[in-house]
Amino acid sequence: MNAEKLNRSICIVLLFFFFGPEISGARHSPDSTGTNGQRILMFSGFAGLCIPGMDLKKDYGNYGEIGGAIQFQTKKRLFFSLEYGYLFGSGVKNDPVSNLRDKDGQIIGSNGSYATFKVFQRGFMFPLMKMGYTLKINKKAVWNTLGGLNVSLGGGYFGNWTYIQDLSKKTPQFQDQYREGYDRYRSGPGLGLWMGYLYLPEAGKINFHIEAGYCRFFTETKRFDFVSLEPAGQRRNEAVFQLRLKICFTIRSRSQETFYYY
Repeated sequence: MNAEKLNRSICIVLLFFFFGPEISGARHSPDSTGTNGQRILMFSGFAGLCIPGMDLKKDYGNYGEIGGAIQFQTKKRLFFSLEYGYLFGSGVKNDPVSNLRDKDGQIIGSNGSYATFKVFQRGFMFPLMKMGYTLKINKKAVWNTLGGLNVSLGGGYFGNWTYIQDLSKKTPQFQDQYREGYDRYRSGPGLGLWMGYLYLPEAGKINFHIEAGYCRFFTETKRFDFVSLEPAGQRRNEAVFQLRLKICFTIRSRSQETFYYY
């Protein structure tokens, strides 16, 4: 074979290597990422509603939650996540300073005037560690290639307390060294179950996750209570039902596409 024929053969081979799938009628598998998978690192910010249960329901009404999460999903659709949630609300049911009120129901400040204050519910969930699996609903669907229904189990640490905001700034009873005796702070570990739907298309820029969960916590009081005169260490059984919406940003591995030739 002379040099001209050799060069022509090499050019034909290179053209087929680079453009062969297109000129030979090759097509992508509609489930390329579903078959071969992608590793996904996901950063999420979320907001949600918490509905208290058990002993927690006796003290507080519904409250909000905001937070963030880091999640890793494997090619096999198993995922692991670490989350932090900050809890806030104003539905405090029991008067945390009933022992300070006079016969008219008022609290006298240091200047002789009535104290002006508000009470709020505050809390946190951290660390909250979860492990789960994402199930693709329809293997032929291409609009949500990497997402689907998911379920997860996890555990974490929960804390909550009553926050007293002294608006008048003239109430000695609400100074930091005394306020802890009225905040009813308690904390403890817990377990949870979550179910949701993850929207995560292969090339999508906007990803979201809707989930509902139930958490059961085993807490105890951490401070002496000035109102009930109970010492720290009182055990409580608390629960929370969660509804969350997460907005997700992802870093993904390169998908390994499957080709069919005919």
